[in-house]
Amino acid sequence: MPSYRFQVTEGTDAPENLITLCETCHKALHNGEFKLSGKKSKTKHATEIGILKSQIRKSGWSFAETFGYETKYRREQVLKLLKTHYFDAVAICCRDDQKVEVEDSVFLKRNVSAGDYQQTKGKRSEKKIPTGKLFGLRKFDIVKTENGIGVVWGKRSSGYFSISDIFGNKISDSVNVKKKCRRLSARSTTLVQMVQMTHSSPTCHFRQAGTVEEGVSC
Repeated sequence: MPSYRFQVTEGTDAPENLITLCETCHKALHNGEFKLSGKKSKTKHATEIGILKSQIRKSGWSFAETFGYETKYRREQVLKLLKTHYFDAVAICCRDDQKVEVEDSVFLKRNVSAGDYQQTKGKRSEKKIPTGKLFGLRKFDIVKTENGIGVVWGKRSSGYFSISDIFGNKISDSVNVKKKCRRLSARSTTLVQMVQMTHSSPTCHFRQAGTVEEGVSC
Protein backbone atom coordinates (compact mmCIF):
# COMPACT_ATOMS: atom_id res chain seq x y z
CA MET A 1 0.00 0.00 0.00
CA PRO A 2 1.84 3.14 -1.18
CA SER A 3 1.83 6.63 0.32
CA TYR A 4 0.63 9.84 -1.25
CA ARG A 5 3.94 11.38 -0.17
CA PHE A 6 6.83 8.93 -0.15
CA GLN A 7 8.96 8.60 2.96
CA VAL A 8 12.00 9.99 1.12
CA THR A 9 10.06 13.24 0.82
CA GLU A 10 9.04 13.28 4.48
CA GLY A 11 5.91 11.21 3.89
CA THR A 12 4.58 8.84 6.55
CA ASP A 13 2.74 5.53 6.70
CA ALA A 14 -0.15 7.13 8.60
CA PRO A 15 -3.60 5.99 7.33
CA GLU A 16 -4.44 9.44 5.98
CA ASN A 17 -1.32 9.30 3.77
CA LEU A 18 -2.05 5.88 2.23
CA ILE A 19 -3.84 4.84 -0.91
CA THR A 20 -4.79 1.35 -2.12
CA LEU A 21 -3.42 0.22 -5.49
CA CYS A 22 -3.33 -3.12 -7.28
CA GLU A 23 0.06 -4.80 -7.77
CA THR A 24 0.35 -3.67 -11.41
CA CYS A 25 -0.34 -0.01 -10.61
CA HIS A 26 1.89 -0.18 -7.53
CA LYS A 27 4.85 -1.28 -9.64
CA ALA A 28 4.04 1.28 -12.33
CA LEU A 29 3.97 4.04 -9.71
CA HIS A 30 7.43 3.16 -8.38
CA ASN A 31 8.73 2.83 -11.95
CA GLY A 32 7.67 6.42 -12.57
CA GLU A 33 5.03 5.58 -15.17
CA PHE A 34 2.54 7.89 -13.46
CA LYS A 35 2.39 10.21 -10.44
CA LEU A 36 -0.06 10.71 -7.60
CA SER A 37 -1.59 14.15 -7.33
CA GLY A 38 -1.22 14.24 -3.55
CA LYS A 39 -4.81 15.40 -3.12
CA LYS A 40 -7.60 13.15 -1.96
CA SER A 41 -11.00 13.31 -3.56
CA LYS A 42 -13.51 15.40 -1.63
CA THR A 43 -16.51 13.94 -3.41
CA LYS A 44 -19.15 11.93 -1.57
CA HIS A 45 -19.40 8.17 -1.93
CA ALA A 46 -22.49 8.37 -4.13
CA THR A 47 -20.67 10.75 -6.46
CA GLU A 48 -17.65 8.47 -6.65
CA ILE A 49 -19.89 5.51 -7.50
CA GLY A 50 -21.50 7.61 -10.20
CA ILE A 51 -18.07 8.37 -11.64
CA LEU A 52 -17.16 4.67 -11.62
CA LYS A 53 -20.42 3.77 -13.38
CA SER A 54 -19.72 6.42 -16.01
CA GLN A 55 -16.22 5.04 -16.64
CA ILE A 56 -17.51 1.46 -16.88
CA ARG A 57 -20.06 2.54 -19.50
CA LYS A 58 -17.23 4.05 -21.54
CA SER A 59 -14.96 1.02 -21.12
CA GLY A 60 -16.50 -1.11 -23.83
CA TRP A 61 -16.98 -4.02 -21.42
CA SER A 62 -19.92 -6.36 -21.96
CA PHE A 63 -22.32 -5.93 -19.03
CA ALA A 64 -25.97 -5.44 -18.21
CA GLU A 65 -26.95 -2.41 -16.15
CA THR A 66 -29.47 -2.86 -13.34
CA PHE A 67 -31.13 -0.61 -10.78
CA GLY A 68 -32.01 -0.86 -7.11
CA TYR A 69 -35.77 -1.09 -7.60
CA GLU A 70 -35.28 -4.02 -10.03
CA THR A 71 -33.05 -5.82 -7.55
CA LYS A 72 -35.52 -5.26 -4.71
CA TYR A 73 -38.47 -6.53 -6.75
CA ARG A 74 -36.59 -9.67 -7.91
CA ARG A 75 -35.34 -10.42 -4.38
CA GLU A 76 -38.68 -9.91 -2.62
CA GLN A 77 -41.30 -10.95 -5.18
CA VAL A 78 -39.52 -13.59 -7.27
CA LEU A 79 -36.84 -15.13 -5.05
CA LYS A 80 -38.59 -14.50 -1.68
CA LEU A 81 -35.30 -13.70 0.04
CA LEU A 82 -34.51 -11.51 3.03
CA LYS A 83 -32.75 -8.16 2.78
CA THR A 84 -29.00 -8.81 2.97
CA HIS A 85 -26.05 -7.71 0.84
CA TYR A 86 -25.37 -11.21 -0.46
CA PHE A 87 -29.05 -11.85 -1.31
CA ASP A 88 -29.01 -8.55 -3.23
CA ALA A 89 -26.01 -9.90 -5.13
CA VAL A 90 -27.92 -13.13 -5.86
CA ALA A 91 -30.90 -11.13 -7.13
CA ILE A 92 -28.65 -9.07 -9.42
CA CYS A 93 -27.10 -12.22 -10.91
CA CYS A 94 -30.38 -14.04 -11.53
CA ARG A 95 -32.53 -13.72 -14.62
CA ASP A 96 -36.13 -12.56 -14.24
CA ASP A 97 -37.50 -16.11 -14.42
CA GLN A 98 -34.67 -17.85 -12.58
CA LYS A 99 -35.26 -19.44 -9.17
CA VAL A 100 -32.62 -20.36 -6.61
CA GLU A 101 -32.53 -22.44 -3.44
CA VAL A 102 -30.75 -21.06 -0.41
CA GLU A 103 -27.97 -23.27 0.92
CA ASP A 104 -27.83 -23.98 4.65
CA SER A 105 -24.10 -23.32 4.77
CA VAL A 106 -22.01 -20.38 3.62
CA PHE A 107 -18.29 -19.70 3.62
CA LEU A 108 -16.77 -16.64 5.28
CA LYS A 109 -13.29 -15.47 4.33
CA ARG A 110 -10.67 -13.39 6.09
CA ASN A 111 -7.26 -12.31 4.79
CA VAL A 112 -4.37 -12.19 7.27
CA SER A 113 -0.75 -11.13 7.01
CA ALA A 114 1.88 -13.52 5.68
CA GLY A 115 4.23 -12.91 8.61
CA ASP A 116 4.30 -12.04 12.31
CA TYR A 117 4.88 -8.32 12.08
CA GLN A 118 3.76 -7.37 15.59
CA GLN A 119 6.78 -7.98 17.80
CA THR A 120 5.68 -6.44 21.13
CA LYS A 121 2.58 -5.44 23.10
CA GLY A 122 1.73 -3.36 26.16
CA LYS A 123 1.45 0.38 26.75
CA ARG A 124 5.20 0.82 26.34
CA SER A 125 5.79 -2.20 24.13
CA GLU A 126 7.45 -3.85 27.10
CA LYS A 127 6.17 -7.36 26.40
CA LYS A 128 7.68 -9.42 23.60
CA ILE A 129 5.31 -11.54 21.53
CA PRO A 130 6.57 -15.01 20.52
CA THR A 131 6.97 -15.03 16.73
CA GLY A 132 7.72 -17.79 14.29
CA LYS A 133 7.06 -21.38 15.31
CA LEU A 134 6.44 -22.29 18.92
CA PHE A 135 5.96 -25.97 19.75
CA GLY A 136 5.77 -26.54 15.99
CA LEU A 137 2.88 -24.11 15.48
CA ARG A 138 2.55 -20.63 14.01
CA LYS A 139 -0.16 -18.05 14.51
CA PHE A 140 -3.19 -18.74 12.27
CA ASP A 141 -2.41 -22.46 11.95
CA ILE A 142 -5.59 -24.56 12.11
CA VAL A 143 -5.41 -27.00 15.02
CA LYS A 144 -7.58 -29.68 16.56
CA THR A 145 -7.42 -29.82 20.36
CA GLU A 146 -9.39 -31.40 23.18
CA ASN A 147 -11.14 -28.03 23.55
CA GLY A 148 -12.21 -27.87 19.92
CA ILE A 149 -10.94 -26.91 16.47
CA GLY A 150 -9.82 -23.37 15.80
CA VAL A 151 -7.16 -20.95 14.61
CA VAL A 152 -4.08 -20.36 16.75
CA TRP A 153 -4.70 -16.79 17.91
CA GLY A 154 -2.30 -16.34 20.80
CA LYS A 155 0.88 -18.21 21.72
CA ARG A 156 2.52 -18.58 25.10
CA SER A 157 5.94 -20.03 25.90
CA SER A 158 4.22 -22.18 28.55
CA GLY A 159 2.52 -24.12 25.74
CA TYR A 160 -0.99 -22.90 26.57
CA PHE A 161 -2.37 -21.25 23.44
CA SER A 162 -5.51 -19.29 22.67
CA ILE A 163 -7.63 -20.56 19.77
CA SER A 164 -10.44 -18.68 18.05
CA ASP A 165 -12.53 -18.69 14.92
CA ILE A 166 -11.24 -16.71 11.93
CA PHE A 167 -12.73 -13.47 13.28
CA GLY A 168 -11.09 -13.70 16.70
CA ASN A 169 -14.08 -15.01 18.65
CA LYS A 170 -12.55 -17.15 21.36
CA ILE A 171 -13.09 -20.90 21.31
CA SER A 172 -10.69 -21.50 24.18
CA ASP A 173 -8.33 -19.13 25.96
CA SER A 174 -6.03 -21.84 27.33
CA VAL A 175 -5.30 -24.96 25.30
CA ASN A 176 -2.28 -27.13 26.08
CA VAL A 177 -0.84 -27.71 22.61
CA LYS A 178 1.84 -30.02 24.02
CA LYS A 179 -0.82 -32.67 24.63
CA LYS A 180 -3.52 -34.01 22.31
CA CYS A 181 -3.07 -31.30 19.70
CA ARG A 182 -2.91 -31.89 15.95
CA ARG A 183 -2.31 -29.33 13.24
CA LEU A 184 -4.95 -29.69 10.52
CA SER A 185 -3.51 -27.15 8.10
CA ALA A 186 -0.65 -24.68 7.96
CA ARG A 187 -1.02 -20.93 8.07
CA SER A 188 -2.31 -19.24 4.92
CA THR A 189 -2.98 -15.62 4.03
CA THR A 190 -6.62 -16.54 3.35
CA LEU A 191 -8.66 -18.20 6.10
CA VAL A 192 -12.04 -19.72 5.27
CA GLN A 193 -14.70 -20.75 7.76
CA MET A 194 -17.90 -22.60 6.96
CA VAL A 195 -20.95 -21.58 8.99
CA GLN A 196 -24.54 -22.76 9.09
CA MET A 197 -27.22 -20.21 8.26
CA THR A 198 -30.70 -20.28 9.78
CA HIS A 199 -33.71 -18.18 8.81
CA SER A 200 -35.56 -18.25 12.11
CA SER A 201 -35.36 -14.48 12.53
CA PRO A 202 -35.86 -11.50 10.17
CA THR A 203 -32.09 -11.05 10.02
CA CYS A 204 -30.07 -14.12 9.17
CA HIS A 205 -28.36 -15.62 12.20
CA PHE A 206 -25.02 -17.35 11.81
CA ARG A 207 -23.60 -20.05 14.00
CA GLN A 208 -20.48 -22.16 13.67
CA ALA A 209 -20.96 -25.41 11.79
CA GLY A 210 -21.90 -28.30 14.03
CA THR A 211 -19.22 -30.72 12.87
CA VAL A 212 -15.82 -29.66 14.10
CA GLU A 213 -14.00 -30.68 10.93
CA GLU A 214 -16.14 -28.24 8.97
CA GLY A 215 -15.95 -25.47 11.53
CA VAL A 216 -12.76 -23.87 10.33
CA SER A 217 -10.85 -24.68 7.18
CA CYS A 218 -8.00 -23.18 5.27
